[in-house]
This record gives sequence, structure tokens and C-alpha cells, in this order.
Amino acid sequence: MPNWCEGNLKVRGSKENIRRFLLEAFTPIHPMIIQALRPDLKAPDVNLIEDEWSMRIESTGNDGFHVKGTRRNFIESSSIEWEIRDEDAETHVLVIEDYKAAWGIDANPLAELSKEYGIDLKIYAFERGMEFNQDIEIHKGTIIKNDEIQFKDYQWECIQPNLGG
Repeated sequence: MPNWCEGNLKVRGSKENIRRFLLEAFTPIHPMIIQALRPDLKAPDVNLIEDEWSMRIESTGNDGFHVKGTRRNFIESSSIEWEIRDEDAETHVLVIEDYKAAWGIDANPLAELSKEYGIDLKIYAFERGMEFNQDIEIHKGTIIKNDEIQFKDYQWECIQPNLGG
């Protein structure tokens, strides 16, 4: 069983690029027990609910989403909601909570997604089991930062020492 590196995934880009990323980069996952017992079952559907000021994707399953192209990166929620703050802005930001990756985050597949969708990605994640944080920033396919932050006293120095692990 892995330790989980957990945090928020921030996505920055045009409204259309973020919309495409939301619709194409997340695959709903079956509950594991059902997948093991009934691999013939159809994957859960994804529903899009959108209006002028918000967009939400929801899975008919309840185990969240797998992040396209990654080994074990997930969104541990059955819905991802985006509140559009300024309809006319050229650049928007989506913050996705409940992001988690097994053991640590490999920035390379995320860089591919960033390039494919013309977006920037930023993640700050916590791994309490192995006591490190990971700080990643990717701009349109280029990894700007991929730092593993170590601590002398994780419980005291880390701002969220109970997250992850």
C-alpha cells in the first residue's frame, strides 16, 4: 500500500483550454472491488454541468478520477467544480482539491498534459509518511520547478504535517 502525496492542483489557462482539460484529462474510476469482480462493467459516465459562471464535471461513480497519462495520480472526489470569476478574462485559474499521487509526484506526465492542453499546472503536496513536501510548477509543457522539500522536524516545520502519508 503506498504512502500518498496529497495537495491541490492549480490549473491556469484560457477558459477553453481549461474546459477541454476538465473534459478530457480525467477518467472516472470504478470502485476497485467492482472492477476486480466485474471487469465487463461499463465505466462510470461523466456529466458536465455548466452555466455562464461555473462548470462542474461529475462522475456517476463515487471513487473519483484518474489523471490521464499518470501512473497513480487521482482526484479523490466524484465532482470537480470551477467557479469562473471573470468571464472576460484571458487567463483563468481552476483549483482542484483532493489531488493525490502514490509515493510522490512524477512531473513528466503532467508536463505532457500541460503541453497538450496549453495550460500551466502548479501543485504543492504533502507526504507525512516519508516527511517531505513536493512543489511543482509547469508552464505549457516546461517544468519550471520540481522541488522536494525536506525538514529537520516535519511536525513543527511543515505547514500541514497531517496531510498525506
